[in-house]
Amino acid sequence: MGLELFEYRIVTKDGFVITLQRIVDPNVPPSGPPVLLLHGLLQSSGSFVTSGYKSLSYLLVRNGYDVWLGNNRCGFHPQHTSLNPNDPKMWDWDLTEMTRYDVPCMIDEILHSTGKSKVTLIGHSQGTAQIVMLLSSEFEMGYEDKISKCVLLAPAIFGGSLLNSKGFIRFIKLLPNWLYDSFFGINSFMPIMMALRRIIVTTPVFGFLSYAMFSFLFDWTDYLWDKSLRPYHFIFSPVYISAKLMKWWLSKHHGQGFQMGESILKEEREWFSGKTPPLFLVIGEQDRLVDGDLFVRHLQLNEPEMRGRFNHIKIKHYSHLDVLWSDDLLEVLGKPLLDFLATM
Repeated sequence: MGLELFEYRIVTKDGFVITLQRIVDPNVPPSGPPVLLLHGLLQSSGSFVTSGYKSLSYLLVRNGYDVWLGNNRCGFHPQHTSLNPNDPKMWDWDLTEMTRYDVPCMIDEILHSTGKSKVTLIGHSQGTAQIVMLLSSEFEMGYEDKISKCVLLAPAIFGGSLLNSKGFIRFIKLLPNWLYDSFFGINSFMPIMMALRRIIVTTPVFGFLSYAMFSFLFDWTDYLWDKSLRPYHFIFSPVYISAKLMKWWLSKHHGQGFQMGESILKEEREWFSGKTPPLFLVIGEQDRLVDGDLFVRHLQLNEPEMRGRFNHIKIKHYSHLDVLWSDDLLEVLGKPLLDFLATM
């Protein structure tokens, strides 16, 4: 696309080396504020660029924003300042640590490199969970003053109906700890996936198998995608994650738990304050993995400080990944997104 990609190796406070990337148009230096994009579960920063000229990242670059792509710990090449991948301590983390250490590390590096005082956050799925947790009273991170606005694509705050209707997911939730550990591992989650990826990632069959796996697990389709791009969408996934992280998502029995109709944060308290930056939610009405409507309802009924400070758009024909890869994404979401980012 005629753009340059810069990579920054940064170190979290708990010692993980993570990769932060920056997209720059060499002919038109960014004039706008920095924007950090945070990917979903088992994905990487590549999910924001594989649509090429049709991607949100390119839309932002074209409109003058300083675009940064975040990657969580481990990714394709697990690195730590003192631990090695064979050490169980290397994998003793879940979304709590990713929120407390990874996102602040990325934000601080961006502000240091740009000299700016605030950054806009755009997250997809798991990335939205990290953003909401970072801003919540439950975590008390104190990063509200460093964030100007937040865009939440397919917000993974409340679980959707798929979690109760999909037999495979229900089966995993019922597994006792010892059987879960035997099947999925106690360090990295199913390392065989990464071994297989290394062998066949450059072949056409990799994109097909990846799509088939995700479609089976989450009932997604490529109906709205540019079919010629489908093999490229999956080149940058899966990545290394901890077995503990997957436990965090799958079941209260194992960890935090992502349950149908329930939130990832305690609902008996207000999550946000008057310092919380404005929120813009993008909800696909065909998304059964998460329930964006429940999050909107929570904001309306339980967050008095957010009245008049959040907005949402519902896209009737979109599912969970369509908010990243639908062929008409820029026509549907481009103007509302840019309008939200441009408001004071």
